Amino acid sequence: MSECHTHDHDHITHDRRMLWVVLVLNLVMFVIELWQGIIADSSALLADSMDFFSDSLSYIITLYVIQKHIHIRAKAALFKATLMLVLAGLALMQGVHNLTSETMPVYSTMGWVGALALIVNVVSAFLLYSSRGRDSNMQSVWLCSRNDAFANIMILAAAFLVYATNSMWPDFLVALGIAWLGGSSALKIIKHAKSELRS
Repeated sequence: MSECHTHDHDHITHDRRMLWVVLVLNLVMFVIELWQGIIADSSALLADSMDFFSDSLSYIITLYVIQKHIHIRAKAALFKATLMLVLAGLALMQGVHNLTSETMPVYSTMGWVGALALIVNVVSAFLLYSSRGRDSNMQSVWLCSRNDAFANIMILAAAFLVYATNSMWPDFLVALGIAWLGGSSALKIIKHAKSELRS
């Protein structure tokens, strides 16, 4: 019994350490991407900055509930999933606004910021990988980092296509893709959390 308790304590200590590292990385990238997204008029960068903000809140909540009862952790996961859905909607609205106002994004800024964000998200996903199956909370934070890594690859592709086609459509389509990734993952987290609440 004591060995099992020690094993669980070691897992929690490891998870907490990893969460603090990725929290700091994500907060820094949120500020950089929001700042550069506004300067570059990029819907994709602004959408991804909202993901970094959502992830940061998610890590803070997970750190708070990490040792609490499974039902409390499941309710926290439901709250985070709802936030992911809201931010996905905001990202889509920003993309539509830029498209209707015919705002051309700065592809060079999209490129270097997207590359930096990709590095941060790959590192975050790697650090959280071993904890992804612990519960719906740890699943949610890992999914956030994994989705953001995919989003960053799309941003890099969009930056090239904006340059090659001199069109704002690639930026809008990537913002749409980021919104879809966030929304679909939120629904997956909700399903997992509901099953934990029923257990």
